[in-house]
Amino acid sequence: MRIALLSDIHDHTQHLLLALHTAREEHCTHLLFMGDMAGFSTFRTLREEWGHHIDLVFGNNEYEITAFQRAARQWHRVSLHGEYADITLDGRRIYFCHLPWTAAKAAESGRYDAVFFGHTHIPEVRMHGSTLVANPGEVYGRQGKPTIGIYDTEINSVRIVNI
Repeated sequence: MRIALLSDIHDHTQHLLLALHTAREEHCTHLLFMGDMAGFSTFRTLREEWGHHIDLVFGNNEYEITAFQRAARQWHRVSLHGEYADITLDGRRIYFCHLPWTAAKAAESGRYDAVFFGHTHIPEVRMHGSTLVANPGEVYGRQGKPTIGIYDTEINSVRIVNI
């Protein structure tokens, strides 16, 4: 299974649309979002433009949290987890959040196949023991080229892709 990893959109809808196009070209059938979408209209665009399931967590730049929560309860294919998520997809135990120090604690626990995070806007892929740790970078493009991650559950690896 291929899973799109996105973080730090910061309301840059045009880059979001490019990110989703790239995820479809990469044959992703699920999307994990590591926070900092910003406004509700971006959340609506994500949901309308992505035809598969979305699991997402909040970052430190979501401005309409109540609207996010209300919509997520009504929209099928959307699971809003709060500040972090502990899920299993395709047999892989996955933890994801926004903040790198929270992700580091999860990776140190050794309980997960993969741990994903955002916040720094800098793409990163590394191993911590047997746990894959990755930051897909940013959709926004503030630090340079906007990027997403492509997680392959079969081989437990992430590839960073420029959008």
